[in-house]
Amino acid sequence: MNAAVNRALSGNRNTLPPLTGIRFFAAFHVVLFHALPWLDSHLLLPVPVRIFLNNGYLAVCLFFLLSGFILSYTYEGHSSGGSNRAKFWESRFARIYPVYFLSLLLALPFHWQKLTSSTVAAVLLMVQAWNPLRPEISGAWNYPAWSLSIEAFFYLCFPFVQSCLAKVSRNTLLILGGFAALIAIFGHTPTQGLGTWDQTSIAGKWIPLPVLRFPEFLIGMVLGNVFLRDRATSKKTFLTTFAALFSLLLLSIPIGSWVSLVVLPFGLLIYCLASSRDFLTALLSRPLMLLLGGASYSVYLLQAPVRDYVRVLIPRLSLRLVAFGVPLTPLILILFSILVFRIWEEPMRHSIRRWLALIF
Repeated sequence: MNAAVNRALSGNRNTLPPLTGIRFFAAFHVVLFHALPWLDSHLLLPVPVRIFLNNGYLAVCLFFLLSGFILSYTYEGHSSGGSNRAKFWESRFARIYPVYFLSLLLALPFHWQKLTSSTVAAVLLMVQAWNPLRPEISGAWNYPAWSLSIEAFFYLCFPFVQSCLAKVSRNTLLILGGFAALIAIFGHTPTQGLGTWDQTSIAGKWIPLPVLRFPEFLIGMVLGNVFLRDRATSKKTFLTTFAALFSLLLLSIPIGSWVSLVVLPFGLLIYCLASSRDFLTALLSRPLMLLLGGASYSVYLLQAPVRDYVRVLIPRLSLRLVAFGVPLTPLILILFSILVFRIWEEPMRHSIRRWLALIF
């Protein structure tokens, strides 16, 4: 791709509000997944609902696709060269580390006795999921942080991969995306969470988990680059609705590991939300959804510490509230995450970028 086209693609990029709004539903799906044992013991859940909740961990796949799409959309044309790469990594660090570190501080009282110095170092450096020889540390300290370790690997690779994708034709992009989708589907990569990766498989023994999940991130990157090339606004509401309904269907039926097929409607949903103007995109772009979407990162990372504090503190505050502790936890988590988003995440992101600019 020549420089003139590259500059044209880099300019006049609007924000994509629906992709912020959808993040909250993905994060909350993970929260409900972890709440399933309690829900199962207190409610008679219909089978499709139970399957849907049990597949909540697959929302991480949606996050990986979203990450690849948004990063390519944002940084295409600004990812090559040493200075651009450094700015990208600085931006990513400032974006994810403040809440990541806060989640570790909050979780520390519940886990410090089980932590070794090597585990602490790995988690602080965000490489806990990179070592197939020690899969047991991937979920150490704050369990959901394992996926941030994978994201850190993606961020490390992104500038180099994006520079390559920017040089190829649209048809080549589609071929690469199709190949990555085939790997994700037939390799069942979306199902490779910590519950399966640490088994006695060849992949679990020798292949770092971030490599197994990279096809999902690559699909998102390809879609982001194709979106930039097309730059077309569609009003085909049925495609967005179809992608959403197909995603819900695949997540609610008993198809075992073939639930990895969900990468297809997930990808279509992301592309349609970015390109269409319809009821669903309008709903996800509402101010409340943008606030919840902004807080979704905290919702995801703080879910385990908040559950632990509710479990410990509510009985001490009032025995009458014990029965309401678990049902109230999601609401407490959301409210606390909004607070963290407003007074910690955003201010710290801007402060870190200023500090890094002064240092470098």
